[in-house]
Amino acid sequence: MSRVKKIYASNSFKDILLRISLLWIVLLSIPIQQDFYSILLSLSWQYLLIDFYNLVTFLPHFFDKNSTILDWTIYLGIAVALALLWRSRQPHLELNKWYYYLRIFSRYKLASILLVAGFLKVFPLYVPEISLSHLNTGYGYFQHWKHLLLSLSAAPAYLVFLGIVEVAAAILLLFRRTAFLGVIFIIPFYGNVFLADLAYEGGDFLVSTYIVLLSLPVFVYDLGRLGRLIYHKAFTQPAAWHLEWNHSRWKKVRVVGKISFAVVFFFVVGFKSYSAFRQQQNLFYPQHKGLEGIVGKYWVKDFVLNGDTIAPSPFENGRWKDVVFERWNTLSIRVNESIVVEEPASRLWPRQDSLRNYEYTQVGDRLYYTFQFSEQDSILTLANRNKHYIADSYRFQLSQPDSNAVLLRGTNGRGDSLQVLLVDAKKKYLLEEVKKVGRRKVGYKL
Repeated sequence: MSRVKKIYASNSFKDILLRISLLWIVLLSIPIQQDFYSILLSLSWQYLLIDFYNLVTFLPHFFDKNSTILDWTIYLGIAVALALLWRSRQPHLELNKWYYYLRIFSRYKLASILLVAGFLKVFPLYVPEISLSHLNTGYGYFQHWKHLLLSLSAAPAYLVFLGIVEVAAAILLLFRRTAFLGVIFIIPFYGNVFLADLAYEGGDFLVSTYIVLLSLPVFVYDLGRLGRLIYHKAFTQPAAWHLEWNHSRWKKVRVVGKISFAVVFFFVVGFKSYSAFRQQQNLFYPQHKGLEGIVGKYWVKDFVLNGDTIAPSPFENGRWKDVVFERWNTLSIRVNESIVVEEPASRLWPRQDSLRNYEYTQVGDRLYYTFQFSEQDSILTLANRNKHYIADSYRFQLSQPDSNAVLLRGTNGRGDSLQVLLVDAKKKYLLEEVKKVGRRKVGYKL
């Protein structure tokens, strides 16, 4: 009699745990926020990778622009309440069938995330190349999360390896018999990502948590059999229960769904990632081109403010130290004063150039300006994009006394007159030199 009670208690626990897990994962996965549908309804080929990544990693948020632990806790409470109500209305549940449904949902949702993130890494678009301004910034001026991204930027081969692991795991997840092998790769992989998010103070740790959560139904299903095989060294049969789709009315829907999934996430996302890589598109920096022939680091030779020449000094906050012109329409200036660092407004990749804040957020030492250049009258206007320096702007007449110098004459946002003579530093960067001749030829070994 006691054995019967134990079995009943065990089944009751499994029943309520399955209901809660199913409801919680589905609630976290079904978006009800307007911004998800704004992205979905405005999908475009130009921004397809950005849109797809934001859609597949979308998580519910009620109190902030990004999902928080409070959102997850609220959904967990709702899942528990609905599970109890469901159990009261339907006491007996066919555990195998509902667990099968949960695993199908988890496998395909997880595979969609891995394929989008994986292709963005296989064709290294997931992190940007290091900008010239970043290469001319002291390491200590970057915040922790920026350190991690810059490290990945400097090692694109490692990023490609990570992408291959994700794509391979996604393929394994698409087949019931190999799904367990897929999650064996993913749990330690994204467990490490979760720890890195925490250690480097990243804002996306709930995305990696969600990915690990999705992998648990598949992992737990075969965990007992794995232990019996490895630890007890006993003969172990694989799980045999599955839904007989051939006799189901959903048979055709299943086939159409599988084909659609393969077309969208393998062919469309894969081709778009390859195309963006070949065209050297960037998801982080503005796409507007910079000044023709003026790219690189420039020393500030002369700095004349309101008619007074200001000599270089570590105690003079108003004087510029050096200027960097990027290949896009960004100019950064190193100054003596401490910079009020801006945090990213959102972790989602934005479409518009004006919202792409990667280069100037989470980094000090330099002020970053978006510039507009009128070729007709050679007018260069600068606007500081950091929200703490909204009034910081300049309007210059740009000229080139020679091929190695740039002369700026104009005024700042306060109306002060300013004349700045910039001289090309002719600086070479090891990362660029390595790309030209190879790592071994410059004395480095893998």
